[in-house]
Amino acid sequence: MYFKDYQRVLAVFAHPDDAEFQFGGTVAALTRRGAEVNYVCCTDGSRGGTDPSMTDAELTAIRAAEQRAAADVLGVKEVRYLGRKNGTLEVTEDLRHDIVREIRRYKPQLILTMAPFRVLDMPISLSHADHMAAAEATLIATYPEASSPRAYTDLLDEGFEPHRVNDVWIPANGDADRIIDVTDVVELKARAIKCHTSQLGGKTGKPAWSFDDRPGPALRAAGAKIGVAFAESFRTIEILKTEPAKGPQV
Repeated sequence: MYFKDYQRVLAVFAHPDDAEFQFGGTVAALTRRGAEVNYVCCTDGSRGGTDPSMTDAELTAIRAAEQRAAADVLGVKEVRYLGRKNGTLEVTEDLRHDIVREIRRYKPQLILTMAPFRVLDMPISLSHADHMAAAEATLIATYPEASSPRAYTDLLDEGFEPHRVNDVWIPANGDADRIIDVTDVVELKARAIKCHTSQLGGKTGKPAWSFDDRPGPALRAAGAKIGVAFAESFRTIEILKTEPAKGPQV
């Protein structure tokens, strides 16, 4: 299936802000083409800060507002939370069950998720344990569980019928086989990242965020591979056999 043909897309990720950093440009490009994109965030973001005086409920509310603002910048329709705590995600049947519900709810042709393995030649933050768990649970939920009428029959009682996804894309570097030109929407990606003010320096104790530090270099490197200014790169996982693409460029 070609990029232009995706009409329903679901992004499943671990923390508020993951989607914007990992594939915000692709999300913006999809919505600009008319696709419906929805988000599923596995955690509530309540441990993603350094202020011990702030309650979990306060930070959860702040991060939910930031995520909704970022989603609005990118044209995302809905944001749903599975409510786990940061640092606690595991590939459990319970988590897979909840992801299957969202896959059946939104019936995506394409799922964007994170890398389900540790990437040793990239910054360790990309291989956060929650990232890997969210991604692996999503892959199992996608196949075989979401399409199986015998998996989670309680969801049938809720009205969520089996659904088969066409493709899953995970962010990739050296082994990328799909590179998306995001030059025209890179400013939207940057604006969406800026919405996550609680995570970008100041009270976090981290250096102030700069596009030129992250994710600018990776976007430029991916773009150079296809002769554009900025791009995001992915490894594709085919679930439902479709017409083969004609190369990595889209």
